Amino acid sequence: MLEKIENKSLQKQVYDRLKEALTCGEFEPGQAMVIRNLADKLGCSPMPVRQSLQRLVSEHALTAKDSARSTIRVPCISPEAYEDIKSVRKILEPAAAARAAERSTPELVRELHALDKKMKQAIEAGDAQQAAKTNRAFHFAIYQAADSLTLLRSIESLWLQSGPYFRILIGRYFPGGTSGHGTSLNHNSHGSIIDAIENRDPEAAYKALSDDIHIAAKYYIV
Repeated sequence: MLEKIENKSLQKQVYDRLKEALTCGEFEPGQAMVIRNLADKLGCSPMPVRQSLQRLVSEHALTAKDSARSTIRVPCISPEAYEDIKSVRKILEPAAAARAAERSTPELVRELHALDKKMKQAIEAGDAQQAAKTNRAFHFAIYQAADSLTLLRSIESLWLQSGPYFRILIGRYFPGGTSGHGTSLNHNSHGSIIDAIENRDPEAAYKALSDDIHIAAKYYIV
């Protein structure tokens, strides 16, 4: 959950923490983002929280009505909206994985193996938030390795818009999640992604990343 932050670069830290929380599904679809409550959790004043929320609204990660005083909320994502996001993700993220494979290093491969292991441990322990955070770290280690700022920013925007979906996904994976279904993960697409990157095979990396998005999407049911 949200943790207190340090004083330096306060606004950026608040924005980064809220962005991570959204992309990892820590907020419910439709949940109101109460500035005072968030400020208390983060250990800061309301101002950087308000500024960060407004920035996230402009990035379509949160919603607000026209009135400046309206409540900012986590959007409720429809199947149609998710399909639109997914279709663009399946273009950009596999392309980033292919670039990462072309630029593969032993250090990147070791990092991906470590993150994959950490994620599996979190899943076995039933720790939904740790699994979500580690999954995000795994993917963005790949996208950063693609060495394309344009791709990275576009993918970050899509992940922000997918926040409500990830919240629902947590409910499908873990008994303590929002839906209570407790469906366990049953695929190893991360292993295929790592193999492709280790082998410097961009075509295989493209396919493995596309498969990962497709398989995870099966768990999304509104």
